[in-house]
Amino acid sequence: MGLFKKHHPKLLKTQKVNYSDLFFILRLSRGDLTLRPIFIVASVELGNSTTKTILSATDLKSGKTYILDKAIRMTREALAHDSAFCHTITMVELSEDSIAKLVAKTLQECSSAAGITIPDLHFVVRSSGVTAGFSSVDEMQGVIKALANGCMAAGVPPRKMISPMTVNDIHPDLRKFSRMEKTYFNGAVTSNEAPAGESLVANEMEGELVTAGLKEAAKWLDVDYRNPVLSLDFGTTLSGRVTDDQVPYSKVTGSFCGLAGAISDAFISHIVSEKYPSVLDCSQGNLKRKVKNDVVKSYAEDVMKHLRIEKIRSGTLFGGSPVNVDAARKSGVTLIGVDAGENLSDLPKIAEIGTDVHREESMGYVMAVIDEVAACVVEELVGIAKEEGILLPDTKIGITGRAGITGRKPELILEKLSDLYGRNMDKEVIFADDALGRGAAVLGRCMHQFGSPGNPIGGTQGSGCVSGQRIKKQKRNI
Repeated sequence: MGLFKKHHPKLLKTQKVNYSDLFFILRLSRGDLTLRPIFIVASVELGNSTTKTILSATDLKSGKTYILDKAIRMTREALAHDSAFCHTITMVELSEDSIAKLVAKTLQECSSAAGITIPDLHFVVRSSGVTAGFSSVDEMQGVIKALANGCMAAGVPPRKMISPMTVNDIHPDLRKFSRMEKTYFNGAVTSNEAPAGESLVANEMEGELVTAGLKEAAKWLDVDYRNPVLSLDFGTTLSGRVTDDQVPYSKVTGSFCGLAGAISDAFISHIVSEKYPSVLDCSQGNLKRKVKNDVVKSYAEDVMKHLRIEKIRSGTLFGGSPVNVDAARKSGVTLIGVDAGENLSDLPKIAEIGTDVHREESMGYVMAVIDEVAACVVEELVGIAKEEGILLPDTKIGITGRAGITGRKPELILEKLSDLYGRNMDKEVIFADDALGRGAAVLGRCMHQFGSPGNPIGGTQGSGCVSGQRIKKQKRNI
């Protein structure tokens, strides 16, 4: 038991809004019948376990993003029998063609379910956490190309996947909301300036998107989650960032990579009958029986013995993810990662522990151990960032991803972080579903210069809009 008995997580769960209902909601909130400008973005995500399309609609006057619909398929559906150039953590072989076909299918399914057509989309953002099998950061380009091919096969023109060059490249209905004639997109998203030069980790874009998405999600939770922040995405793989509080552009001071949900996937891999297993394959029934905390913590400690959670000082791979340690050092960025043994070598041992728990206890204990391990991993990641001196006194923490927000993970994480900091952290940590998809909407807004000065998402906590400072800085740089 921690220092604080009861925790109340600030958790944003996705609630889908029908496209036609959204217009009614926005009209009602404004008090008249005029239509508000709606910016529709598709986030196309190729993950190690799932491949998603998330459709969002952002009200350009309020800056709030609504989720219209999402389509989710298991990435193992894209199993390639030839021409494979990469594979997932669970060794699902993928080719450019198999990725493109799965992406096109999810994008078309999602658009149809949302009641819109592909031409209705204003922008499409592609991202991937599939980094296993690559020896360098640069090799991710093949995945990004395959995602683009899938989007084009679904009917998305290339111009809707790149930043507009002029205001005339923006949809006519939305042009008046762009500030492109006053300022330009220089790569900074929600006033976070990416490290200059080479990429530091293979899934760097995911870290950027989830950081932006958590900032948008925080608007719904009434939390000022602007810089400085620490963001963590617990998908199958880990991504995330730490930022400082400089204005108008903050610097990235930390970056996360390695394993996240892959740990729990390994834990249940001998329990489910799937060839390429995921926790998502586990039955969620009959899990409410009480478990003994001491037993759960004992098994969790056994798992943690096989995990390496540390600052990455050397090498080109960590937890299956290509890293560029030299580039990180030059940029002044601390790389922090999660591995199982040496580059995934201990995942089979973690699978054996999961089998023992299932055999000796029950499925309820299996899920309880998974939650406890996730909380322990978060505690260690944040602890390392704290020890490295990259967390500021007012750094807020944001967590997203299936392996970070499901089950009892939020309560357990708050308990451990409260103990770590010596104070109740309920108001300093947020949890959100689909932060990556929300981040895609934010990235689209940044590229089109659709700012919302009255409700800024960039800048620092407690401050106003930094648009004026950005304009002055950009003029000095011209």
